[in-house]
Amino acid sequence: MVQHDRLGQGLRALRGRGLSHAARLALTTVLLCLAAAAPAAASHDQESIFEDEHQLLESGPGVAATALDDIDALGADSVRSLVLWARVAPGRRPANATDPRAYPPAAWDPYDDLVRGTRARGLGLILSPSTPIPVWASRCKHRTATCKPDPKAYRAFVTALGRRYSGSYADENQGGGVLPRVTRWSLLNEPNQPGWLTPQYERRRGRLVATAAVVYRALARAGIAGLKASGHARDQVLLGETGPIGRFTGPLARRPISPVEFLRKLFCLTPGGRRSKARGCRGFKRFAVSGFAHHPYQRGGSRPPAEPPEAAGEITISAPGRLRRVLDAAARARRIPRRLPVYYTEFGFQTNPPDRIFGVRAALQPAYLNQSDWMAYRDRRVRGVGQYKLVDDAPLPSFQSGLRFGDGRPKPGYAAYRLPIWVSGRGARLRVYGQVRPATNGTPQTVRIQRRPPKGGAFATVRTVTVRSRRGQFLVRVPRRPGVWRLVWGSLVSRDARVAPR
Repeated sequence: MVQHDRLGQGLRALRGRGLSHAARLALTTVLLCLAAAAPAAASHDQESIFEDEHQLLESGPGVAATALDDIDALGADSVRSLVLWARVAPGRRPANATDPRAYPPAAWDPYDDLVRGTRARGLGLILSPSTPIPVWASRCKHRTATCKPDPKAYRAFVTALGRRYSGSYADENQGGGVLPRVTRWSLLNEPNQPGWLTPQYERRRGRLVATAAVVYRALARAGIAGLKASGHARDQVLLGETGPIGRFTGPLARRPISPVEFLRKLFCLTPGGRRSKARGCRGFKRFAVSGFAHHPYQRGGSRPPAEPPEAAGEITISAPGRLRRVLDAAARARRIPRRLPVYYTEFGFQTNPPDRIFGVRAALQPAYLNQSDWMAYRDRRVRGVGQYKLVDDAPLPSFQSGLRFGDGRPKPGYAAYRLPIWVSGRGARLRVYGQVRPATNGTPQTVRIQRRPPKGGAFATVRTVTVRSRRGQFLVRVPRRPGVWRLVWGSLVSRDARVAPR
């Protein structure tokens, strides 16, 4: 966008200067060539986000503290955590569900520890109040923990959560000490997936209705209202937390809605991006949100990063333009603010071992993680990339995308996460992207870019880079030479990287 603006300014400047037609044509050609050669805008302040509820909430205070230390040492900036409504809520609907004291005190303990633990380490925190729900909050005839949550009850729950972490609430479990304030929130988790919200579809009067999108619209508005009521009106609030894929077959109630279709229904848009006049869309009020969260997995973290999506409505990390187009259409229709930043709050690659069905070879995880970082870095709308998880889950059917195996041993991806490298290019010069993740607050860091010849031998330094960016990211160009590349930063050495086309 910036390059196009400058091109327009240059072309306008040619007018009225008394230049001949041939001169204007030559200068126009130069400007066009410069614009075409300009690199794509990149996100130079991209946040590293970590998520692992099992380690941080479900395994006791000692494990949680160790996990936070590990996440901090890996160089993450923030932690995202679900706050499961059913886990915190009492067995019966409380008389005043907006009061944190109406919930069992012990149910808050893991979240209180997480809020304190991230604050003590200087880590940011994103809380996501989410399903499953207490069954008393379901509006379905046959109540379940995911079926049509009551927006009023959700608003009350979010209000209680916001009050507890307002920065002025005294913890009844810790002798009245005031709990730290939380200033970042996202609303629910993967509402376009039946494991989190049902029904996904319903048939009404012969028409197929994306019920989950309609329900989520009401829940999101309720959550925003709950945050506002508890003093968080100026906080960062992320909409979405959408999953990457959908299906076209299977029972309607449990058939995942593709994210493109889900967002169109959520924002009341036609397939062409215009305002829809469907039922419930009249008088649409713009969402008061400050970002959009998405989970751009490649088929559950089982495919290479650059592999195209299988279906038109899917949004994986290889197809960010699909998400931008829907968000931009929603902004033009005044459904959301313009140019909302995007956060990939949940992402990763499952490995084999241990998952011999869906996992990629453990040796491939480092390159896939680094390539994904590079792909996200190139998109200036993407302001954060998540890593899910730290440690593999013990049940094999669950997620095995950790940077450590279930027994605690680091995977090859562990070191690659700390010091990413991606080398690419087709011309006379190569692009070297890297990040010194554990660096702090833009303190200058010295990184050596090294190369080893194809026939072997020792690595030699090609260039020394001083990294000054706040998140430790950098991009430089070096002459094309064959061989293997790596980064050296203090005592840390990156993986060996071969040149990729892009």
